[in-house]
Amino acid sequence: MKVLFKIIIVAFIFLYAFPTMAQKNSPKGKIKAGYDVIHPFKNGRAKVEKDRKQGYIHVDGDEYIPCKYDNIYPWESGRAKVEIGGKFGYIKQDSGEEFIPVKYDYIGPFKNGLAIVAVGGRRGLINEEGAEVVTLDSN
Repeated sequence: MKVLFKIIIVAFIFLYAFPTMAQKNSPKGKIKAGYDVIHPFKNGRAKVEKDRKQGYIHVDGDEYIPCKYDNIYPWESGRAKVEIGGKFGYIKQDSGEEFIPVKYDYIGPFKNGLAIVAVGGRRGLINEEGAEVVTLDSN
């Protein structure tokens, strides 16, 4: 019983202190205050959270993807799916540019350079640049 209690206490301390440690141990100490969570830096960038919105900062502390997304999914091939209010789009990893607008109800994974998209029950295909190569049908 004592061992279980110690494990619970250690887990609680770790979970409580982790966001604070991430902020205090940030590179060069130039991170601006005001983020609720700063995730670990990877390749000179870190995901940040503020008021339940997500964005990214560079290692120098500059925010290059604003904290406006409900979710930023993992990076794949230099891009990440983003979500705002149940709508999806894509951003570029190098610039943070939103190159596929956040307007789709669904975006599937890219396969052979194409992804299925849906808006209001209509489906179509987009290419990796975001152009609709098969326009949304009218079901």
